[in-house]
Formats: sequence, structure tokens, C-alpha cells
Amino acid sequence: MKITEVEVINLAATKAEGFAKFIRNSPLVGPMEPYSEYRKDRAMWTGGNHWVVPVVIIRTDEGIEGYGFCGGGTAAAGKVLIEDHFKNLLINRDPFDTETLWDKMYRASIVFGRKGAAIEAISGVDIALWDIKGKALGVPVYKLLGGKTRDKIQLYASNLHPSDLDDPDYEALAREAKDYKEQGYLGVKQRACAGPSEGRKGMERNEMLVKTVREAVGDDISIMIDPYMSWAEVDYAVEMIRRLEKYNLSWVEEPLLPDDFSGYKYLRSKVETPIAAGEHEFTKFGYKDIIINGIVDIIQPDIRRMGGITEAKKVAALAEAFGIPYAPHVAYAETIHLTMSCPYARWAEDTCVPSWEKEKQKGGFSDAYIIGAPKAENGFIEVDDSKSGLGIELNMKVIEKLRI
Repeated sequence: MKITEVEVINLAATKAEGFAKFIRNSPLVGPMEPYSEYRKDRAMWTGGNHWVVPVVIIRTDEGIEGYGFCGGGTAAAGKVLIEDHFKNLLINRDPFDTETLWDKMYRASIVFGRKGAAIEAISGVDIALWDIKGKALGVPVYKLLGGKTRDKIQLYASNLHPSDLDDPDYEALAREAKDYKEQGYLGVKQRACAGPSEGRKGMERNEMLVKTVREAVGDDISIMIDPYMSWAEVDYAVEMIRRLEKYNLSWVEEPLLPDDFSGYKYLRSKVETPIAAGEHEFTKFGYKDIIINGIVDIIQPDIRRMGGITEAKKVAALAEAFGIPYAPHVAYAETIHLTMSCPYARWAEDTCVPSWEKEKQKGGFSDAYIIGAPKAENGFIEVDDSKSGLGIELNMKVIEKLRI
């Protein structure tokens, strides 16, 4: 089997009704928190432009297509890198040679950057290659990664955004948290509403968010908070997390900017609550530095960003060797296959919606353009053993509407 064609389609996810609704109704404070003009803009990292998902389609001489996706939300870089650069390393190659192809792309990307868009582009290609391998052999991808380590994967509900960053509706937040518990989730993750620029006034609102959720779900449910890099002044993060420790959080996620290793190490020494991060880290080299230097308690790779399945399985092995819990970012189809084969992964993240929104939104971000992805049921997710590869298809009718 040989690769004959590599295509990248850029989709404007913000044109999709479900995604646009999520953006409007899910305020998020994040890494642009110091800049007032961006503080309330969930699309802060795009400068107000479209959030773009590059879809990678790799075709072979045996008629098998593989599908992959690049993370990060940026448009031109991934498409250009794949179609004008990596494609030359892929055409007429055997798609089963994922180790060699990954290494070639990585070495050939060094001049473009060892983190960020270059690695996200490799991720999309690599995911598509694994999809081809599974389809060619007629087996789900997880079987190529070592098989099942469990029958189903436990999920935590990852939504719980404040309704308003300045004046949250705590009753609505409690109602949503209770709904996820009733849906069967054993853990819930919420977002913060303030960072250092608001001082203790913002701290009070952040604490009230956590207090509300803990009182709503009780003590038998795990709760986490994701400040999304908005607590980037380490002394603020220390004080904020200490205020929250009485609520018994399972972790605080990405409180600081991702490259602030010294800040993370200092933070861990000052608080009792576990610290999680890694959603914005790249390749085994980046995770090696995080793990061996004791930067965080829990790592959270995003397979669409950090190098694809080939790299994710190595990071999972590294985490297992050092006894670091592995909680991957977002339960994409490829993430579920990797997690199914990974004995050290306790959770997967489900970007779910409350029960009263399900019929209107039809699930998460990618449902509009992906058909057949695994779905949550009673707080768990299973893989359909009858589907080969990643078990998904592309909804080309929707893709044509979102294409840019």
C-alpha cells in the first residue's frame, strides 16, 4: 500500500451552529487576562478571527482514506506545512511506517518550530495514518496500540462555564452541575471567572463558583477547576488555590502559562491540591522535561496538538514509568482509542452539554462534521469493536458549508 494523495481542508468551526452557540454561552477567562479588551472574549487567541480546524485526508492506492485533525485553532500554517512540505515526505510511502514518517516530519519541521503549528500539523497527518492502518487491517486503532485495558472509559463532564464573568448565575451553575451528576458522571470540571487583574474581588467570585458546584454535587463527586492559564502570576495562584483547598479539588488545571516551569514547581511546593497541565505541551521531549523535573502532578496531552498517536503512546509510557497520572485533553475519537489502551489513564474529558441542550446542540464541537464518534453513556464511553480504524467518517455535506 502506498500514499497517493494528501489533502487538508480548513473548516471554520465558528460557522457551525453548535460551536457558535457554545462560544456565545461559555465565557472563559484565559491567557489574555491582563488585557481588558480581550478578557471576556473566548476567541481571544484568534484575535476575533474564525476558529479553524484543519482536517487531514490521506488517500492510498488501495482506495483506503484516513482522517486526522490538527489542533490549535489556526488556519494557514497547518495546511501550508502539510500540503507544501510534509506531503513531499509522504507520497508513495507506506502508511504503516508511522515511526519513520513521524521522525522524518519532525526532523524536517525543526526550522519551522519544535512546538506549536508544526507539531500540530504532524499530529493531523499521524492520526490519519493510524486510521488507515486500522481500516486496512479491519480492526479498531486501540487494538494496534495494545488492546483494551478496560471495557469502558470513565469520563468527567467538562463544561460548567460561568454564565457571566462579572456576575455569574450561581443557581444556573448548580443546576447544570447536578444535571451532570444525574447523567452519571463521577467528576465535573468548571472554569474560573477572574484572574490577577481583579485581585481579591475576583478571588471571591472564583471561590463562589467552586463552593456552588461542591454543594450541588456533594462530596462523592470529583470536581476540578481550569483557570486556562489566567492565574499566571504565581503568588496569585498560590493564594487562590489555598482558598479552594477546603473544597477538596481533584486538581487545578493549567493555572500558569505553559512554559513557566519554575512557577509550576514553586506552586506545587506551596499548595496541597494536585496541579495538572500539558494541554499546551508538545512531543515526548516537552513531556520528559515536565515529568522528570516534577513540574505537575497530572499530565494532560492533547493528541491533536502534541504529535499525534505515535507520540502520545510514548508519552503515556513515560508517564507510567514515572507514576504520573495521565488524563488526556478532550475525548476525541483518537483520544478514546489511545486511552482504551493506556492502563495509567484514569479519566477522559467529555465536553458535554446539559440534558436540556442535547437535542438542540447534538453534542460537542465536532459532531457537525464527524459521523460515528464514540458517545458518552451514563458517564462512560465505549469503543465500537465492529468499526475499523478510528470508527469515524466525515460529513462532507457539512464540511463543504464550513470550508474556508
